[in-house]
Amino acid sequence: MNTTDSVRSVRAIVFPVGYLGKTLSPYVNVQVMKANSISETTDVLFYFQGLHAVNDIATNKYPPAAVADHLTSYGGMLTDSSQMSVLKFIAGGATGTFGTVSESCSWTQKYPNPQFMIQHYTKGETLIESYWKSILQVFQGIFVGEPLANPWRKQLS
Repeated sequence: MNTTDSVRSVRAIVFPVGYLGKTLSPYVNVQVMKANSISETTDVLFYFQGLHAVNDIATNKYPPAAVADHLTSYGGMLTDSSQMSVLKFIAGGATGTFGTVSESCSWTQKYPNPQFMIQHYTKGETLIESYWKSILQVFQGIFVGEPLANPWRKQLS
């Protein structure tokens, strides 16, 4: 998402125009939307947000193995935070999420890179592998959800 909060929407620029659509993966139609939230949808598999509090999470239906997170300093604080907890994404139906637990500024290397996350996940890696590989500096963050989710795993024959 490219929200009205330009400081927290820094990940929207990791998608050059040529990477939109199905270039990243034949399974996912990637779109960078200019909005503060999405609502009443049934097909959000990857939801990378840029607000400290996200509205309408529960109005969406997330398919199994969906990923959602927001770029905030304290989203990974599960309770007692001045910013929205990543637990709201889980309660809303996402399978996995990530958030930082201390002031991390809006340095993109401290948050999931959506481009890498999508590529790893749709190539058959688990949710935790995909998240882990998409973050350069993981020391301030927490992963929440089903770490072994793997909708694109290769079937053994």
